[in-house]
Amino acid sequence: MVANVFARSALRSRVASRQVMRSDLYHFSNSNGQNIPFDTKNRAALAVKMTLYLGLGFGAPFIAAAWQFHKAG
Repeated sequence: MVANVFARSALRSRVASRQVMRSDLYHFSNSNGQNIPFDTKNRAALAVKMTLYLGLGFGAPFIAAAWQFHKAG
């Protein structure tokens, strides 16, 4: 009896996961630039945003080290 219940729940979860993973449930337009979460039309603004984002991420350890040296006096 218990094995029967586990077998049914396993089948139900397998069917449910297949329905969730089906790719035809969602439709995305297949055109250039639509598969990324930011706009690439304005290239100057994109360059500024990427420079700030990547520059701050790269510079954060150096800024933190400089702040620690500054606090130490």
